Amino acid sequence: MLLCSCLACQQATGTGHAAVALVGADAISIEGTPKSFARPADSGAVFTRWFCPECGTPLHGHSSRAPTLVMLPVGLFGTDSAWFTPGQLIFARSHHQWDTIAADLPRHETYRQGGTRDV
Repeated sequence: MLLCSCLACQQATGTGHAAVALVGADAISIEGTPKSFARPADSGAVFTRWFCPECGTPLHGHSSRAPTLVMLPVGLFGTDSAWFTPGQLIFARSHHQWDTIAADLPRHETYRQGGTRDV
């Protein structure tokens, strides 16, 4: 579980960061046919966001750097999101001071270094 302040997440959410939970790709199922938008990421990977074609609700994101994981936007769960506890802020280099984040949350200028779950 993390927060991301990269510019792409800021544009996608319309705020200062995205709140996401990483889960195994096999842990989700989607009914219907979602639409997607793919873009190159700063890492050189391709990042794809999937959304509902009827209402535009963001469903999940996927990085080619982590083919077995998906990123679920926590806002998707509405009031049932009390389980979310972010463990880090990535792309702190583009974090805005007006976007209040807990001061004790570990911050990484870009991706978290050294972990196998980096996206």
